[in-house]
Amino acid sequence: MGIDELREWQAFDRVNPIGDYRMDLNFAKLAQQIAAWSGYCKEAPSLKDLLVVDPFPLTNEQRAIETAKADAERSQAYTESLIANLKRRAKAK
Repeated sequence: MGIDELREWQAFDRVNPIGDYRMDLNFAKLAQQIAAWSGYCKEAPSLKDLLVVDPFPLTNEQRAIETAKADAERSQAYTESLIANLKRRAKAK
């Protein structure tokens, strides 16, 4: 391998790294497919649940904010579905 090719590979690695994280991600995808195929779970686990190390760790404050946002979104979706259901029932009468 010449110096030019080495530099190209180094530049490629900076843009699209080939390393342990990608290998962990590939094994997590494989485990997810196995879980889905086996039928053991109703839903296949998320990739984040299957990764050995969290690639984007959050502080407790950040986690609380994300949890609150997710709870608010679920609550909003539930409220909207209730309203739609009540409107359908009102039209049916």
